[in-house]
Amino acid sequence: MKRHRFLFSSCWLGLIFVLVIVSAAGAQTAPPIKPLTIEAIYQPGGLGGRGPETVEWSPDGTKLTFVQRDEKGEKGELWYMDTATGEKKVLVSAAKLASLDPDVNKVTNEREKERLTRYHVAAYLWAPDSKHMIFDSQGQLWLYDLGSETAVQFTSASDPSGDPKFSPDGNHVAYVRKHNLYVRPISGKNEKALTKDTGENLFNGDIDWVYAEELGVRSNYFWSPESKEIVFLHMDETKVPVYPITDWLPTHPTVENEKYPKVGDPNPLVKLGVVDADKGKVRWISLTSDEDSYIPRFGWAKEGVIWAEVLNRTEDKMDLYFVDAKSGKSRIVLTETTPEAWIDFEHVEVKFLKSSGQFLWPSWRDGNMHIYLYSFDKPNPMGAEAKLERQLEMGDYEVLGIEGVDEAAIRGKHRFLQCS
Repeated sequence: MKRHRFLFSSCWLGLIFVLVIVSAAGAQTAPPIKPLTIEAIYQPGGLGGRGPETVEWSPDGTKLTFVQRDEKGEKGELWYMDTATGEKKVLVSAAKLASLDPDVNKVTNEREKERLTRYHVAAYLWAPDSKHMIFDSQGQLWLYDLGSETAVQFTSASDPSGDPKFSPDGNHVAYVRKHNLYVRPISGKNEKALTKDTGENLFNGDIDWVYAEELGVRSNYFWSPESKEIVFLHMDETKVPVYPITDWLPTHPTVENEKYPKVGDPNPLVKLGVVDADKGKVRWISLTSDEDSYIPRFGWAKEGVIWAEVLNRTEDKMDLYFVDAKSGKSRIVLTETTPEAWIDFEHVEVKFLKSSGQFLWPSWRDGNMHIYLYSFDKPNPMGAEAKLERQLEMGDYEVLGIEGVDEAAIRGKHRFLQCS
């Protein structure tokens, strides 16, 4: 026993000696240790460095694009990865991107900088043909041709234009300016104002502070599937009280007055509008007489039929409406309630499937956020209530987003993003 113990000890001594030598050799080649500073911790990208920004799929699914900046964030290039080969290439060079992509670090207004970063505002938008892009560069829109590698200024008004959207057929681009909706052919000629409100309290397709901050709304207008009409949210903030917000960062602080309803104050009055993209004629749709209700999500179930969620102020009851876009006739097809709690719908949105009369509905009904499959009569959507088919996945985790759905295998596997 003593001999074995001695041999065991000798082996450990030899191992320790080897480790010391290896450690000493490694120490000679290791890079110098940099001091940890507050500036290093809070630099863009943190201690791990700057990651890719504004990651987007091309509509044809062949490219995954992203902006990659240097460590200081001063220069950036638009890269793409070929989904078939995995090859990475520069799509838009640093020199060209510098004139098109507004670096958030150079935005002087702190609230605008927060809007761009916190709400993840995309710096570019793919066209449906996957051959063009729209860049939102500090309030002006630029149309970029990937083939010729040239950019043409698409808007040049003195007021900024934002939230651009290509029509599904790719022939027009819509955008918001001074709380009104505009549309322009891809040629860049003949801009048309679809709404013409002049009051600062009236919003058409635009977003106010409450909807952006508390309801997670990022856009308030959507093209119809056949590119003929646009459904948008009209908001009247006339009765909403003003709340002063002080920006303490400048040497001389400034005050901005924001419309903000505190407890008991009136909410913005909201209704949906449907506008003909060619003629500019608006039809109004009022879904509820409750002036305190929200319409946080809406869109197109199919051509001619709009879906809209109506949420009460206590946020414990939400109705899903189907609406005939021409007549304005509506019907509640699904109701979600959460007694003594509020509905959490900010991260996961209802998703309508294109190939069938079905949609994915997020719900906390079993104690966790999961996805449920519903069906409806596609030829006659308002003929009956939506029917629950089944819960698609379950478990002790939360679904925080839907990355995509294989509609051809709707009863098979679905791929979800950010499940925790």
